[in-house]
Amino acid sequence: MRTSLLAIAALCTALCGGPNANAASLDGDSPATDSAEGFWIATLPSGINVQWAILDGGETWGIYEAQGTVLGAFHGTTRSANGALNGSGRAFDIPSNTVGATTHTGSYIARQAITLTTAFGTQISGRYAPGYDQPARLADLQGRYAGDALGRRGPVIGMALSVASDGAFVMTSPDGCAASGTATPRPGGKAVFNVRLRFAGSACALGDGATASGIAHVSTTNGELFVLAMNEAKTDGWMYLGARSAD
Repeated sequence: MRTSLLAIAALCTALCGGPNANAASLDGDSPATDSAEGFWIATLPSGINVQWAILDGGETWGIYEAQGTVLGAFHGTTRSANGALNGSGRAFDIPSNTVGATTHTGSYIARQAITLTTAFGTQISGRYAPGYDQPARLADLQGRYAGDALGRRGPVIGMALSVASDGAFVMTSPDGCAASGTATPRPGGKAVFNVRLRFAGSACALGDGATASGIAHVSTTNGELFVLAMNEAKTDGWMYLGARSAD
């Protein structure tokens, strides 16, 4: 978890978009045919895995990891139509404690493939994850997880997560931070949950008593879970990557 983001800072800033931008909307129970909506996966030559969700309305969340170690995350909006996409926004580089503005452009084949070119010239090619088309079920999220969490202004801490059958969850850490909240299936019926959480403890990166909202996604194949959230002011982010534990 303590691997520096500096080597991938340019890559991380590439996919962020401003939270006030607009994008093609979802119509019906499947991703719009003329939209880049979906869950996308890419593996870079360096071995870094990138996972990101472009939701109905264009809001975009993503995470970078390598062998279960979180390296970075982004949040924003992607606008897409007629096979082309673009976005602009900001990214969080946690080790250097900086936030950078950026733009990105690209192309896509709906529900098949996507290519992004960053403002720094980096190109990312990803594939569509068809599991996005499955409804988000709380039964798939329920359980116990062990993993690591981090925010832009705090160190990496280990956290255990327990999710109940109704989506209520509790996170605990021996490092002096805890969190509680709820996860609810998104109205669009895709395999992404809306989450809202409140932190308690002096070691919490966003601060004692801070609240944040974002998304969660769990893999039905390997049980890997990530949670990405932003504080209320949209000035700081928080992320969690965990693996399902045996009950």
